[in-house]
Amino acid sequence: MRLRTEAYKEIMQEKGLTTDQICKSTGLSEFSLNWILDNGGFTSDGTLKALAIAADVELKEIIRPDPSDNIENGIEFIKDAKTATVQFCQGRYKSRIKRLAEKHPEDCQILAESPDGTLLAHIPVEWIRINPGMELTEEQKQKRAEAMLRNRNQANNNQHEKA
Repeated sequence: MRLRTEAYKEIMQEKGLTTDQICKSTGLSEFSLNWILDNGGFTSDGTLKALAIAADVELKEIIRPDPSDNIENGIEFIKDAKTATVQFCQGRYKSRIKRLAEKHPEDCQILAESPDGTLLAHIPVEWIRINPGMELTEEQKQKRAEAMLRNRNQANNNQHEKA
């Protein structure tokens, strides 16, 4: 994620905020803050949140996802955090996040979608899973397919009997 540096400088000016005040509020050194402001706004999610709080603005007002041809997906969270920041460029993940944001707006917030289509959102850390796929032999796959077909046929028969 990137800070919209010009917008942030304007906000600071409009609100009469000094570099010193921002540094005290965020815990950044003056050198670090100036580096962020002068070098493209590249910084961590936590620093962006701290900068938003320091300027009393919403995060979406100051962030700019990288508009390059991003091919990266990322999940970022701090140990024991309740919220993770996710960034997806792949359609299947973006669609899923959009559906979750509609269904669970209190848990899943879309922060931004860049011109290249990269989606940035906050989700609960508990939604993150690492789930390796199953490696099945051809025989196991065949048995599962047969079982699924039997179950489907049985469910259809039960529906017809009830009708």
